[in-house]
Amino acid sequence: MPFNQDLIIQQLAQERRFFLVQLQTGLFILSLITIIFFSGNSPLFAQMIPQLGIPEGNSLAYPSVPVFTNGNLEMVPVFLDGKMIGTVSTQTSVVNKNQDGTFKDYEAAIRSYLIHSKIQRILDNMADYSRRVLAENGITDLEVQKRELEKQLQIKVTNLNNTITVLAGFPHDDVPQVIYSVTQAEIERPRIVSSKPGQIAERAAKMLRESLIEAWQARQSNYLLAQAQRALVIFTGLCIASLILLFLQKFLTLRRKKFEQWLADVENNILSQTEAIVSADDSKKERATISHQLHKLALRQRKSLNSLYRSALFWSQWLMWLIGIAYIGYLFYFSRPLSNWIIGISIRNFKPGETNQMGWAPFDWLVTFGQEATLGTPLLILLLLLMMRLAIKIGDAFADSWAAQWTRTQSSQRQSLRAITLAGAFRGWLRAIVFLILGGILAHHLHQLGSISQSIAIFFGFLSFAISLASQNLLKDLIAGLLILWEDQYAVGDVIVVDDQAGLVEKLTLRITQLRNLDGELITIPNGTIEMVKNLSSEWSRVNYAVEVNYDADVEKVMTVMTAIANEMYQEAAWQNLILEPPEILGIDNIAHTGILIRLIIKTQPLEQWAVAREYRLRLKNAFDKGGISIGIPQQNVYLNDSLLPSGT
Repeated sequence: MPFNQDLIIQQLAQERRFFLVQLQTGLFILSLITIIFFSGNSPLFAQMIPQLGIPEGNSLAYPSVPVFTNGNLEMVPVFLDGKMIGTVSTQTSVVNKNQDGTFKDYEAAIRSYLIHSKIQRILDNMADYSRRVLAENGITDLEVQKRELEKQLQIKVTNLNNTITVLAGFPHDDVPQVIYSVTQAEIERPRIVSSKPGQIAERAAKMLRESLIEAWQARQSNYLLAQAQRALVIFTGLCIASLILLFLQKFLTLRRKKFEQWLADVENNILSQTEAIVSADDSKKERATISHQLHKLALRQRKSLNSLYRSALFWSQWLMWLIGIAYIGYLFYFSRPLSNWIIGISIRNFKPGETNQMGWAPFDWLVTFGQEATLGTPLLILLLLLMMRLAIKIGDAFADSWAAQWTRTQSSQRQSLRAITLAGAFRGWLRAIVFLILGGILAHHLHQLGSISQSIAIFFGFLSFAISLASQNLLKDLIAGLLILWEDQYAVGDVIVVDDQAGLVEKLTLRITQLRNLDGELITIPNGTIEMVKNLSSEWSRVNYAVEVNYDADVEKVMTVMTAIANEMYQEAAWQNLILEPPEILGIDNIAHTGILIRLIIKTQPLEQWAVAREYRLRLKNAFDKGGISIGIPQQNVYLNDSLLPSGT
């Protein structure tokens, strides 16, 4: 293969653009995550349960854990090393109300925090005991240490002040603390197992013991080493899968370039073929034009599908890495809070009394409509971007497919032009709706996180009011554009006259109409300012031709010549398909001092009236020359008064 320097330069430029697009997208996602992380109440801090003191007053400074509601019940998960080990419940209508009538916010969250703090201290004591007492006494075997810790760990259920309570302490000679009390809310909470207070407490005690032993084991070196090996395998799999997805994206990118080249080639080839057909047999011109549109729409549809596949692979790659990193983080006790922040928290499918089980937050968030699970901020942002891009790409592919199907079933060039125009407007509407929904969801999420303060909210309120005032004309343009499309007043490819501006419609959106006049000027007209429009190419056009002949000319002969030339063109194969009906001569329209005005009309295909009129005028000029028919000349009579003339003249 010969060396092609230009081709090499183009390929390098394409590679650089591809890399920059991925880099910019990644930086955009990281920027959004960083902004939300450092604004207001960070969900990372919220779900890692920081060691903070109990807040003063009747409410928490911020919700340290997600709060789920079920009627008048609040349910809050309890964490140990970032792993949910249970839930606590309170009644919002009873427990959260003080004697003075004020309400306590996040009462269940406070209970969760207190339980977590006490359990965490017990776990720290267990780790310190195994490291200092057991190891110093020569007990290094982990199984032996585990049995010894189980002996020292005291967890019991007792009736304290007429309340079934779970007490726990470590080591055995330590004074046990109240860890969990079975409240009325715990009894009334819906559950699939027994709701007797004693059995609830027994299940909680069993779960607490298992969770503490598992948390201690998760801190041991052999467990951490095994998890590190597992994480390495997962990371390797992510890298291999990512390379495969990159290869597929590169393949689709090359296919897209081929589609673009094919579109250019088809455009040039079909235009040349159409010109050849017109010069040989103009009856095939409309079929060639529709075939031209079908070829373009078919290639655009394939290009849109290609873009959809590339977007799906690109965002799937990001989603794969995000979930993979969250899964790796969940393998280690010190990185589980980060995993919870990325993925979210779920209290669905939590089974008390068994090995700590909980549902997968994204799935549970979807099936419960967010009632029993939260979605992590990074995952939410990525899913929003993924759905936004896929919605746009799917809409583009659907619009091109619909336009191609519509054009395929129509025999009129006018309908094919309208299909293309409607497809373009649909793509514009879809983008506007998607971006509005995305902005609304992000604003709502930031508001829930407390990132939007009162001053910022007031500022946005004034800004929204100012925008609403400034967007009145915009709304008028959008409504006018919608009516133009609905009523099919004109479409892309039509020639129209708006006020004193005329030209070919190059672009039609819901907001503007762009015309290209004969001088090549691009004229942009807001749709809301269009009061009256003349469409010169809707369905059919007409040659409205009037000629003024000399006052002394034989009118009957002139009309015979004009009719004969028009009928001659109508019978010729080169013009027969452009002229839809036999020409009609209307007769004498005016008699004036300049001559006699005779008018003739010819009904033609859209946009063909000018070509037919030029050819007709050329033939009519030659026929007038041969027949000795003169064009009208202004007449003027001069009268002389003999009495005013000098004598002798």
